[in-house]
Amino acid sequence: MRSSPQLQFLKDRYATLPYLTTLVACVIFGLYVSGLLFASSLPLSFALSPTAVLHGGIHRLVTYPLVHQNFAHFFFNMAALVPVLSSFEEETGTIGTAGCLFLFSVVPGLAYTITALLFSSNLITLGASGWVFTLMAYFSLKDYAVRPSIYLTPTVQIPTWSTPIITLIVIALLLPGSSFLGHVYGLLAGYGYGLGYLNFGKIPQQAILNSETVLVKYNLTKAIPRFISDDSASKHRVIIDTTVDAGVPSGNASPVLSPTSGGAGQGGQGRAFSGQGRPLGS
Repeated sequence: MRSSPQLQFLKDRYATLPYLTTLVACVIFGLYVSGLLFASSLPLSFALSPTAVLHGGIHRLVTYPLVHQNFAHFFFNMAALVPVLSSFEEETGTIGTAGCLFLFSVVPGLAYTITALLFSSNLITLGASGWVFTLMAYFSLKDYAVRPSIYLTPTVQIPTWSTPIITLIVIALLLPGSSFLGHVYGLLAGYGYGLGYLNFGKIPQQAILNSETVLVKYNLTKAIPRFISDDSASKHRVIIDTTVDAGVPSGNASPVLSPTSGGAGQGGQGRAFSGQGRPLGS
């Protein structure tokens, strides 16, 4: 029996996911299953707890996007993360994307931790939707360069870069148990990265090239399926130039895209989670 074109597209798409996207998805799945079968406290030990970070749990600033409360939390975050992360890896490269995911965890995580401590809160948060909002914000800036406005009705339009904010508000209304603050900081990280404010945290391109040279030298790239080199990614890469007027009707300058061949781009209670906290997405 032949599969439908839609099913065939999904098979082809997910069979060719870039290496790091596949690895991240497998790690998240493995941690979720491990929490269900072996250690129900595992999500809590990896989640972002401001007081735990203050008392030496620095690893939580990196691990909190990898753990989830329950199946719905896991499923919807994975469904949202895989498409945007794979697109990001294709234009950033596998090594560059690894560095960016670290950046996209630590920057929002530190902001969340500092805010919580300032307000004497220890509300725990976890989940990959922080990454989703970061990547949504980044791609909305790129879309804005090509299509500055989206028409909601024939007479009502909104700037394209604002669409993740609308998603943020809708999720906050539909899922009041989700981490609104975590999502906000995820969005800010994506906008900051797209506009160049987080360039300090990117892996230098020369370091990426040196690493890839070592991989090629020892013939390791063949052992890494669908590894995306910096050279391959540069063919799909664009940068957001905020100094050029894109012709927005209001006359304000807006980001435009220009090609570049260089620069490394970059809820509810669950069986696997116990304790007070909010998921990043649900």
